[in-house]
Amino acid sequence: MKTNCLLISMLCMLIGVLPSCNQKVKENNRIVIAVIPKVDNEIFNQVKQSAIQEAKNLGIILTWEAPSSSDGSKQKEIIENLIHYKVDGILISCNDADMLREPINKAIKAGIKVGTFDSDSPFSDRLFYVGTDHQKAGKVCAETMMRLFEETKSKPNQIIVLGGGASAHNMSERLTGFRSALKQGVISEVLYSFEIPDYGKELLSINLLPEKKITGLQMLWGVPVLNGVDSIYVLDNFIKNGGVSVFFDVSKPLLNYIKKHPNTATMKQDFRSMGHDGVDNMYNAIIGKPYELQILYDVKVIDKNNVEDELSKL
Repeated sequence: MKTNCLLISMLCMLIGVLPSCNQKVKENNRIVIAVIPKVDNEIFNQVKQSAIQEAKNLGIILTWEAPSSSDGSKQKEIIENLIHYKVDGILISCNDADMLREPINKAIKAGIKVGTFDSDSPFSDRLFYVGTDHQKAGKVCAETMMRLFEETKSKPNQIIVLGGGASAHNMSERLTGFRSALKQGVISEVLYSFEIPDYGKELLSINLLPEKKITGLQMLWGVPVLNGVDSIYVLDNFIKNGGVSVFFDVSKPLLNYIKKHPNTATMKQDFRSMGHDGVDNMYNAIIGKPYELQILYDVKVIDKNNVEDELSKL
């Protein structure tokens, strides 16, 4: 298990180097919340930083438990370890909604409060979900894409969609929303990268070749382009030749690219609020105060009209 503990005491507790560490935490009545992202990357780092700050504000211990891969079994293993060490709360972004249902329910039965953020496991016994309204976000993606087609005077004849993990609830919800706002038959293919950036780049390089005659790209998972669209030659060429592209999530290289290409846009999620509100809501659940069953955020569209303003915030 890959472990990034924020405090030495929690490091001892979680890896079991010193058996007395767990006792010390409980003796001091320090609440312990473990946050499990899908993976460690620059997107989830925003959640991490805001979660750390809120934990400091509340005077509690927070440990960041990133799996070594996007395989749901890795998160399952982490949950089982956290049950053993009797943390007070678990906040998780689920790589596989179905696979994680059983370990989440097991943690609940063990007396641990469990909530989800970013990617839900809605049929588990988790207490709450904090994150993007993904179905609505998918619809906004489709509406943005249709607007870009109209502005560029091109037609949405063939659109491909790139997602992350096929078993992740947030991906399925975004795709549902995206499909709901489009005419039937315009989506040529839905591709899944399994949260592996290099594989995502490979899929784009193969499926955006000129002979494929694709006119639109919707990235419901945006990690492959966060370091720069122009690092993927075929995608860069596709856009420069008029291909409409809507991305997901934000980075400075991506926004600089959008600034120069009016046939592109991206969606901005509120990851900082996910970290802050997720920890705050979990804390309330642990101490017996009222907590929200669902906290939803809208995405913000970033395109040529507001990209300068958004760049100034980074």
